[in-house]
Amino acid sequence: MDPVSNKSYHEHEVDPKVFLDVYCSPGIDQAIYDEITIFPMKTLQKLMSSGKITGTTLIDFSTGPMIGPMLSICDYFTEIIILEANDFSLTHAEKWWKGEEETFDWSHLSDVCSEGDRKKWMKKEETLRRKVKSIMKFDESKENPIDKSVFSKANCVTSFYLLSHISKDREAYSKNIRKLASMLDIGGHLFLGGTFNVKYFSIGEHQFHSLPVDEEFIRKVLADGGFSIKLIEKQDSKVVNKAVKYEKVFLAYAVKVKEV
Repeated sequence: MDPVSNKSYHEHEVDPKVFLDVYCSPGIDQAIYDEITIFPMKTLQKLMSSGKITGTTLIDFSTGPMIGPMLSICDYFTEIIILEANDFSLTHAEKWWKGEEETFDWSHLSDVCSEGDRKKWMKKEETLRRKVKSIMKFDESKENPIDKSVFSKANCVTSFYLLSHISKDREAYSKNIRKLASMLDIGGHLFLGGTFNVKYFSIGEHQFHSLPVDEEFIRKVLADGGFSIKLIEKQDSKVVNKAVKYEKVFLAYAVKVKEV
């Protein structure tokens, strides 16, 4: 499909169930699941194990109604705000929040975050639900997507895969990094996950825009956005699938050190 005909994640219809089946479940492609879901979860668990990264408010701003990374980090924060860029993903996220049965079954993640124990898993998922205080629609037109009259700045922002999906070019990606920075206090933590040198990204039969980025660009855009990079963890891709193709999956951990 020609790139100009690609759909835009934040503007077009998305089937959240198809997205979650392909990218967040081992049932269709184990390699995609290991790289897109398990890699960031385990990397976050390793980073959080020191107990030094804690706070009151966490904001998540990711592609699809995925909860994996939040499961790895929710114990260290008091409240969570979820920003959704897509109306269909937002609706699915709200249904999960309310505990409606027809939503995606995440229990396969029990092996990662609750030692495979069913009771521990149910408690973990319920803890995450309880800590979510709001699910909000991302307004692209706003420089600061969070209403400061309702929510104060956060201690941590997590964003997985989304910036490449909503940024039409590198200038827009840089602008979106600054939007993430605007949500954080000085000293706040950013966990940014994505892929390097993506070739294509699909949900079902539809191909969606995904901006190719590399490590050099990510380092520059984070520094320009007022962040000090503490770590970039990356893993070569072994995925061979018509749904998605990229060279590496990465997770960058950075701390906001200045306003820009």
